[in-house]
Amino acid sequence: MRKMLWKIRATRRFWYALERLPLFLAVTFSAHGGLLSARGRTLIWGKIRRFFLSLFPPLARFLREKHGLVGACSSCGASCNLLFQCPHWDDRSRLCSVYEDRPAVCRLFPITPSDIRDRDLVAHELGCGFSFESRPEQQPILVRIPLRRARQDVE
Repeated sequence: MRKMLWKIRATRRFWYALERLPLFLAVTFSAHGGLLSARGRTLIWGKIRRFFLSLFPPLARFLREKHGLVGACSSCGASCNLLFQCPHWDDRSRLCSVYEDRPAVCRLFPITPSDIRDRDLVAHELGCGFSFESRPEQQPILVRIPLRRARQDVE
């Protein structure tokens, strides 16, 4: 039963992601917000990058941890309006209508600090509940392993 439920949810997530494809293509090739503007190119690249990172959730979680993600969603809706408005975002209630079955790209947002920068391009006046704490770089531990000296037979 659990396996069947998982398959149904995965299929829903796939369709939710697929229904955004026409919106993405329309905005990408539009004259004012797409490939012809620097802001549009930044947002398009961010969407593509997040989509491919979300295909590998362990990698996305590793990157979130590596960059020091802290905080929680403040339901401002800015991440749901990157490049185009998500069809599942409700402005009045400030909630996602498919929250339980939302695609991985939504579940994992933000993955890296550049996602917050993309979000700030859309709604810089609204503060984001997420942030990234810069962690001091840890120096790798170097272990010196003594090499065995070759025995020389002296006769």
